[in-house]
Amino acid sequence: MVKRRLFYLFIALVIVAFAGAQAWWERVDEDMIFEPLVAQEATEDKSDSEEVVEFTEPAQEPEDAEDTYAEDADEEESEKEPTDTKVTPEEKVSEERPALANRSTTESRSSTPAQDKPAEEETPAEAAETEPTPPAKRSVTYEDYTVRAGDTLWTISQDQGIPLPELLKTNNLTENSSISPGMILSIPRHQIPQRETPGERYGELLDWWTEAQYLWPIGQNARIIDFETGQSFMVRRSYGAFHADVEPLTAEDTRIMQQIWSGWSWRTRPVIVEINGRRLAASANGMPHSIQTITNNNFNGHFCIHFQNSTRHKDNLQQADHQQNVLTAAGRN
Repeated sequence: MVKRRLFYLFIALVIVAFAGAQAWWERVDEDMIFEPLVAQEATEDKSDSEEVVEFTEPAQEPEDAEDTYAEDADEEESEKEPTDTKVTPEEKVSEERPALANRSTTESRSSTPAQDKPAEEETPAEAAETEPTPPAKRSVTYEDYTVRAGDTLWTISQDQGIPLPELLKTNNLTENSSISPGMILSIPRHQIPQRETPGERYGELLDWWTEAQYLWPIGQNARIIDFETGQSFMVRRSYGAFHADVEPLTAEDTRIMQQIWSGWSWRTRPVIVEINGRRLAASANGMPHSIQTITNNNFNGHFCIHFQNSTRHKDNLQQADHQQNVLTAAGRN
């Protein structure tokens, strides 16, 4: 009896196992057939959608989403760049330089940098273009001068092209100090960098006290060009500490000067002073007055030429019309 029950139980287990195996096999067989069909249909659907995108969109989207984000950000940053960046006169900055800088900034902000594009680096020449050249600064060097027989502090200052007050201050002297042959004096030499101008017809805008007076020392000749007419004549700087006191070099120079002013006049005019290859913005009046050193030029006295911030000798005040003319000659108004 027990054996029969065990036999029936065994048969039942075999039947259950067989039925489970058959169901499992049918399920596997169905997946093997159904999944390729689904994959094929998905491929066809994808193909159809890509064909639609191809006709509706100008370009397919790149595979790397992060690369696309970085490039889109580059374009947006480039569009936001101001167009009124200032470029330096001395050197023109390439128009591509701001876009290059923005690309570097945008890529550094992205979470993952693009791997298929090497980082762009500026060459030394490009870096030099992006960095504006700072303006050159004034400098002073000193030379030794040995006093000779017959020298005075005044003659030394004129011969060396240095204002007497500066010569005295540099050597800890006063106007009453005495000098003797063999004495060593220190002579300051000023290096004045050239300034840019708005155009060829304009002059450099230089401060009288720190720049212009050192480029045109007492005793040196220069050409004066009338800014309005272009007529010119030669002069010599004879005196002047607060501005330049000058005289026409010859009688012909006096004639040209008188023609420019239509006779002698205190009226001021913008002029250009040409000396040693430099063109300086200045202002002049047209009236002979006071002392002179040149006696054969048909000009009884001297006239005044002013530069930026120069003053009158009588009261050490700036004269407004002279200063306005200086700006005109420099192209600043």
